[in-house]
Amino acid sequence: MPTIKDVAKKAGVSISTASYALNNQPAVHPKTKQRVLDAAKALNYYPHGAAKNLKSKRTGRIGVFIYGFSGPIFSDVIEGVRQELQAHNYNIIVSSGRSSTSILQEREVDGAIVFDSQIPDEILLNYCAQGRPLFVLDRALEGENIYSNIIDNEGLVYGFIREMVRKGYRDFAYLSGPDDAFNNTHRYDGFQAALKDEQIDQHHFYHGDFTIEGGYKVGQLIARQQNKPRFFYCANDESAIGFMQALSEAGLRVPDDIAVAGFDNIPMGRYVSPRLTTVGIDHIGWGRRVTESLMALVRGDQPDPIEPPTGSTFMRESC
Repeated sequence: MPTIKDVAKKAGVSISTASYALNNQPAVHPKTKQRVLDAAKALNYYPHGAAKNLKSKRTGRIGVFIYGFSGPIFSDVIEGVRQELQAHNYNIIVSSGRSSTSILQEREVDGAIVFDSQIPDEILLNYCAQGRPLFVLDRALEGENIYSNIIDNEGLVYGFIREMVRKGYRDFAYLSGPDDAFNNTHRYDGFQAALKDEQIDQHHFYHGDFTIEGGYKVGQLIARQQNKPRFFYCANDESAIGFMQALSEAGLRVPDDIAVAGFDNIPMGRYVSPRLTTVGIDHIGWGRRVTESLMALVRGDQPDPIEPPTGSTFMRESC
């Protein structure tokens, strides 16, 4: 197996010059650097990753920590992160579950983006205490090297529900996500606040789990009920799509019998019938903006503050 000593000998330079060239250090003349790279290629030599990281104290990796791999939202955020990291010649590690804790504790990434409420605050605070920057997208958390950038779930849902009241709806139901989900909790807060300000004292509540299957089961339940709420607000689009499918199979019409809306503006919502009214943000753009700021922090720069992602209402035929 060739070593850096072999590369230096073939290129006619010292070992330290070969090391500088292979690690893209600016102190090497371009022609000398190219000679070293050519020698390394001819010998099929590649720097040892762990040793390289030990010297530079950088891993060349950013970690994205999510609570699951299903659904389109995480894939859009991750795509935005990937696009921005590619521009910085950085690699992405995506993790879920117990491995996330290990990666953070062992500081295997230079910076982190967290969208997993199952990771305890203590783990995040300890990671940042070592001088590594971190963005949380799923909670409000304060501490050195910690930056929060979260969706205004409460405000967006609040504005949407009040708009629906102005359209004449008064009998509302809320189809929730998991009880411990940050986004679900704050969307429900906005839902309740809007009804209170519109002097609507009662509403219906149904437990869901952010999945198409969960929404479908609630839709089957509603189809069997004699008294049905007039408007169902679903905590995300996947729940809404499953819910509408169950209503359709039972012969109920959306929006004539029950109006439906969701949150996230996933592509599937534009292709169901009727098309789904929803509240959404640009998740790819969100991922890119957060990553741009994170990379500035990794470089030791102070980025400009970034605003929370802005949301829009997409009015379609479901309500």
